[in-house]
Amino acid sequence: MRFTIKKMLCLGVAAGMAAGMTTMLSAQEGHPVKGSWIGEWAGNTTHGESVLMVMNWDGEKISGIINPGTDNIQIEKAELDADDWSIHIEAGDYEIDGAFLRLELPNRSIEGTWKNGGNSGNFEIVRQ
Repeated sequence: MRFTIKKMLCLGVAAGMAAGMTTMLSAQEGHPVKGSWIGEWAGNTTHGESVLMVMNWDGEKISGIINPGTDNIQIEKAELDADDWSIHIEAGDYEIDGAFLRLELPNRSIEGTWKNGGNSGNFEIVRQ
């Protein structure tokens, strides 16, 4: 089989475009809150200090669940302020206020505080 310079050039351009498309597709992260988040809510004696949060963005609102399983807590309300990248979450008797850190990275985090009645503590979760 004989390759001409023109055929080799076309093959190289096609391979480069395919590699570029793969990079672009893998870089898609979606909405900043979307995904599974793992971390701690320090001092939470009711649910333990480890926390798993799954959040979704449907194009209009944030929904999700905290600690999926038998002790799950449905996120009833979540508001994102894109001006300062802060978030307020209401779930059951809990209120969580935090801010995004390392927003541009896939392993971004949310740090802030949680409140439940008279109890409160620090809150930190990292996107998985």
